[in-house]
Amino acid sequence: MSGKTKNGVLLLGILLVLLLCYRFAISNTVAVKNEYITLQAEQRLFENAPEQLALLVKKQKHYDSILNKMNLGNTAMENNLLRIINLEVEEQGLKLLDFNEPHISSVASNQLNTYDFTLEGNFTGILRTIYAIEQKSSFGEVVYLNFQKKRNYRTNKYFLTARIFIQNIE
Repeated sequence: MSGKTKNGVLLLGILLVLLLCYRFAISNTVAVKNEYITLQAEQRLFENAPEQLALLVKKQKHYDSILNKMNLGNTAMENNLLRIINLEVEEQGLKLLDFNEPHISSVASNQLNTYDFTLEGNFTGILRTIYAIEQKSSFGEVVYLNFQKKRNYRTNKYFLTARIFIQNIE
């Protein structure tokens, strides 16, 4: 055999040995290393689990305190709104003349609830009540407010009524 042929066979043998080494050793090592990296990432997630659980418990307590501040129980939204209105009416010395069923409509896959009620009393008391309902609790926003000065012909006195629409999106 000539030197050129020997060199070609030697080079072919070396390439074959490198290919076999990669196939049986190096590829398995790379696969095991990748699996090791993913397992380490999962381990880090599990190490943070108690911290995340404590954080979630803290958030839950925070949200519960916010709900308690808004005076929301586990009953329906309409009942909560009526309860808050009654509390404010008593505090401000007003009268709740009318509380109608909510008007429910659908807008772009959302439910739009409009609550309609009428109050009677002095101007500042009505404004304070509306402010408390809109700002201190999360029932929605006032979309309509109509004040009317009316006269009681029996007593010949004037009184103020306000019709209010509160709207929220669910």
